[in-house]
Amino acid sequence: MVIDTISTLFSTLGTATSTAKVFKELIGNNRGDARILLEELKRNDTLCWLAADREVDVQKIIPQLSTKTYDQLLEKNFDFNKLNPRKKIITGNSRLQDKDLSAFVGKDIANLVESIYDRIKEMQLIHQVDPQNKRINWNRRIVNLHKRILLLMAHLKGWPK
Repeated sequence: MVIDTISTLFSTLGTATSTAKVFKELIGNNRGDARILLEELKRNDTLCWLAADREVDVQKIIPQLSTKTYDQLLEKNFDFNKLNPRKKIITGNSRLQDKDLSAFVGKDIANLVESIYDRIKEMQLIHQVDPQNKRINWNRRIVNLHKRILLLMAHLKGWPK
């Protein structure tokens, strides 16, 4: 079901293999801080795929998600819009209408990156304090994080026509 949702929204990013290829391309096209951040996002996306494919229990993935590079860049006042200065504003396509990701259309890349890392930090904090909380749907939270990462990738790569 999760895979179907992702495939519907992101036809070219509907598998772990396809996203790995896109990340490899994006990483290869960037240098410096942007490249390091994309490497961290790639790692976090790989963890999300492990949960989406039901290969690993979500509870084991949450502590493994990384924000180290993001935190360092934040301290250096890095402009996250430099991930793609020519495409600073998030664009969408018709598949995003009436979806939770449509809120990001028209906002800048920095806003989406901040949202991705806010999700990670919030999940890790809640998981650290109360990992057995039955009211928290960890799977849903990982899926929502995953969709944000894929939205960023789709935007940076360029939506398929």
